[in-house]
Order: sequence, then C-alpha cells, then structure tokens
Amino acid sequence: MKLRPLQLATYLLALNGILLLYYAYAWSSLVYLIFAFSLLLAYGVGQENKGAIKVALIYAGLEFFFGLLFLIAGNIYSAIDAAISFFILHDILGYIQAVYRTEEGAGEAESGEGPGDVEDAE
Repeated sequence: MKLRPLQLATYLLALNGILLLYYAYAWSSLVYLIFAFSLLLAYGVGQENKGAIKVALIYAGLEFFFGLLFLIAGNIYSAIDAAISFFILHDILGYIQAVYRTEEGAGEAESGEGPGDVEDAE
C-alpha cells in the first residue's frame, strides 16, 4: 500500500489536534486549545501548501523536543505526543527530500550536465 506524499503527516496532525482538544476538555486547561491549531496545519499540509509544511515542520520539531523533555521528567503521556511528532517529522522530511531530488533531476536534465560532467574552468 503506497501512500501519497504527506498523507501520514496530515492524518497525524489531525489526530494530534483531536488529542489536544481532548486534553483541553479533560483537564479543563485552556493552554491546550492554543496548540489545537494543528487541525489547521493538517488541512494546509494535506493541500501541500509550502508555508503550512514549513510551519508544521517547526511545530512538530518543537513538540517532539518538549515531548521528550516531559517524558524524561516522568510524564508517560508525553511518549504518545513524542511518537506522533516523530512520525510527522519523518514524513515531512521524506517529502522534502523527494521534492528536492525531483527538482535537482529536472535542473540537470535542462542543463545537459550530469553529476560527473563538471568541466574544469582553467
């Protein structure tokens, strides 16, 4: 089963937003509502919007860092957040790598030079 690019990140961002809304309701904390904007990021990433992908990458990186930090401090629920953030990061970075490779390949095809066809400028 082959997923289209960023489908996993879209689903995980939506799941993360739903979990944060649940935390806001269960613990009566309005702080979690601030971070529930990952539902909006999920929509932007699903549409492959470059700005949303960049924001989601930064957001997932920060959330992964804090998830590991809280996990080290003893909050076992942070393992779920850290795992979700890790897979979001992995999917987005894989997408960026694939886009870079296709753009690099298209640039080499236009110029007619391959990776080994660099001439010395003497």
